[in-house]
Amino acid sequence: MDHGACSVIYLDRRAHPERLRRDNVLASLNARDARAVSSPGYFNFAKSSSTHEVLANVETLLSIFHEIDVHRSGSAALDRIWHLYNSSSLDNAPIIVLIDLPYDEERRMKRLSREPRTPSPTATRTPGQDVTEPEDLYGMHLLRHISAEIQDRRLPKLVIPVILLSGLDHEIAPDSSSPGPSGSQALTDTVRLTRYLDAGAVDVLASPLSKNHIHGLAIHAYRINKEVMRDKSSFLAQSKGRKVSWVGVNEAKPFSYLREAMVSNLMGNICNPDTARDTIDPHDIEVSPARREQIAKAVGTWSFSAHDWNDDELLFGSLVMIQHALSMPEVERWRMREDELLIFLQASRSAYNEFVLYHNFRHVVDVLQALFYFLLRIGALPAYPSGTSSTPVERPPIATLLKPFDSLTLLISAIGHDVGHPGVNNAFLVALNAPLAQLYNDRSVLESFHCAAYSQILRRYWPDAFADVAMRKLMINSILATDMGLHFKYMADLGNLQEKLAHNNGGIDGWSPKVLEEYRDLICGLLIKCADISNVARNFKTAVQWASILTDEFSNQGQMEQELSLPTCLFGGPPVRDDTIKLGESQIGFMNIFARPLFESVADILPNMRFSVDEIIENKVIWQKRIEEAKARLIPQVDGGIEGVGASVLDQARSPLSTSRVDVSDIGPMAPTRTESTSSSLKTPKPSFPPPPLNLSESSRRASPALKSAPEPRRSSVAALPIPRHLIEGQGNRNPHSRRGSADASLTTILVTQNPSKPSEKVKKKGLRLRSQSPGKRRNSRQGLGFFRHKPQPSSRSDSPFISD
Repeated sequence: MDHGACSVIYLDRRAHPERLRRDNVLASLNARDARAVSSPGYFNFAKSSSTHEVLANVETLLSIFHEIDVHRSGSAALDRIWHLYNSSSLDNAPIIVLIDLPYDEERRMKRLSREPRTPSPTATRTPGQDVTEPEDLYGMHLLRHISAEIQDRRLPKLVIPVILLSGLDHEIAPDSSSPGPSGSQALTDTVRLTRYLDAGAVDVLASPLSKNHIHGLAIHAYRINKEVMRDKSSFLAQSKGRKVSWVGVNEAKPFSYLREAMVSNLMGNICNPDTARDTIDPHDIEVSPARREQIAKAVGTWSFSAHDWNDDELLFGSLVMIQHALSMPEVERWRMREDELLIFLQASRSAYNEFVLYHNFRHVVDVLQALFYFLLRIGALPAYPSGTSSTPVERPPIATLLKPFDSLTLLISAIGHDVGHPGVNNAFLVALNAPLAQLYNDRSVLESFHCAAYSQILRRYWPDAFADVAMRKLMINSILATDMGLHFKYMADLGNLQEKLAHNNGGIDGWSPKVLEEYRDLICGLLIKCADISNVARNFKTAVQWASILTDEFSNQGQMEQELSLPTCLFGGPPVRDDTIKLGESQIGFMNIFARPLFESVADILPNMRFSVDEIIENKVIWQKRIEEAKARLIPQVDGGIEGVGASVLDQARSPLSTSRVDVSDIGPMAPTRTESTSSSLKTPKPSFPPPPLNLSESSRRASPALKSAPEPRRSSVAALPIPRHLIEGQGNRNPHSRRGSADASLTTILVTQNPSKPSEKVKKKGLRLRSQSPGKRRNSRQGLGFFRHKPQPSSRSDSPFISD
């Protein structure tokens, strides 16, 4: 292989972007030396000392390689990499990517890390923004990005990322007179070098480059070229299929992550337990003393909102809660130093995907804090803050089953309960026949993955917790309990426990040790279930933020389903963004069917949990009021205006990908039901006014048949909710081409849609006109339609609530 034929991309913020050929540049240099005067060309673009280093590197590179591309921005360098990769004339030539990394870059990155990384609805959402694309493609960020592309096989092994450390003369060797050799000798920080290599760098060089460095690059290029040639047939097969993903028309995350990374990374960690772990600096977080004090106080209150804190502050809050649990004498054997706990928490945080909008580290800390507060309220943790003098919590007999060991295990479980979540639900993975669904036989797919992946984190960073069989067993049971496909099973078990307690006058005397252990596991599962869906039990401001961001995550899944031409795996279809009515109906439906029966029944056996039920009831009232106000704004206050309202209300009431209807009995005023058809109302125009609020009996009469038999939630979970047959038998809205999964494919939110009555011809025409427009124009024409539309799939769904996780 001709070394000069390698493609070289040199990225440096100080450089002047240009494509340079050796023949032209050397001719210009020779002319300059011969005449001893400046000549036009690349080497006269600047005179500063920093650019002299860049020019020296360019000249050294051109002494070996025929051509180099010089860039100032990471995005431009990436574009050039993709152009070279797609070029048919490249013929497997290696692509050397030299990435400038100032020695003090880590200080700048630490400053950037203080900003929130996991998405929060408090930040402004830019429509159509690619959340998988990093904002600052430079240095380590660019290195990790390129390495991930190579690992996911979106870029070939022919791409050779190399770190070029600059600024060594100032930072390390100020007395050195020879910048090149002294820079090389300065590369003795093994922790730093290991971090670069672990991030994917093939080599780490000092700037300015020497001839020896360049020859080393040529050797790397030759070795990698030989490896690729040996596997050329396999490589070509991958190259042909690169642009059409196995699950769609592009390779954007999380497609490649779903395709193989989840399984391959997990199996690699399990099968190679001795692999050197990443180097993590326990001091690589920065939280001001004032913010430390504030978040330490906030985690002990139910008014805590994870959206008020950045990632480092959330991590510190997690540290405070874990340390408080470890302060109990009974769990002394699992204690770790603060720096070890920080390393464990940072490793756990890095295992969550930043491209996932809801199921990320912010959600995890929210669940952890909810569980922490629950345990404080029921007396399973000592008073917080430590040393606080307060009246001991009166614990009902069933609460005494939770020992300090169980409380600590629950908190540890909360930290890892969604590790590696891809931002799609179990039904999507099953319908897709994803490798992960195959691995776990379609049953509790994500929850099983979370357990396995989190176990590997514990094995490396908290070995005492990993080695304890009892702790691992309870942790696995608790994480699996968060599968909403098992929700009604847990409700039935909870009902049995309520009956057993009532029969025994609230006591647990005379129960066998085995029964006590089973009910202890049940209580742990119920508490983490409550924490996992506690969004609706937070104060309304926090609850609506969570509802909005969860809607965004499901909307993204709906967009992926559209790209794949896949029937929706979201029960009821993807939600409509920025629609108060739909969002409110969704939240109220979820409260009525899942959250309120669960929290009420748990509060029946653990009375100190009653506060959460009160919050749910209050939030429901606020949602009902908002729905009424939003509907009132949709109705023009003019005589004879009902006909014009029909198209607006009917069209906005329909989910983009669904034609099924659910009438939740007590959500307040609703659109006309099947028995109150819009067409009949159009025959006799009347002044349009907001419909009056419905009382319970009236709304029950107007509810759809599927929900007429559902009584108001009661104290007993058995009587609280009739279990829909399709949820027990797993016969819900499924892709007919997917394999049968477990009871249901995880349920985290209810998506309430409406199937309006047949509209008039005028309404039909208006609806058709809207649908004939482009998606972007439709979005501007009617607020709340969403950013995609899918052809409705034939469905046998009845008028009942559909849910998805």
